[in-house]
Amino acid sequence: MAIGDDAAAAGLPLVPGTAPANTLETLINETRDFIGRLMKNLPRKVTVSTTAPTSPQEGDVWIKVT
Repeated sequence: MAIGDDAAAAGLPLVPGTAPANTLETLINETRDFIGRLMKNLPRKVTVSTTAPTSPQEGDVWIKVT
């Protein structure tokens, strides 16, 4: 898979990624791929949003996106 595919499949925003592969944009998209894979494997336990969940349960994961 290409960098950013897992993140895009999880509905996460990507940065343009038009710069060479050793740039911060690539690292950001690789990190979002990791989060996307977490969301895919644990869909009920991982929340990615700008605000905290209103009724989290023990073991839930919230990733704040800015």
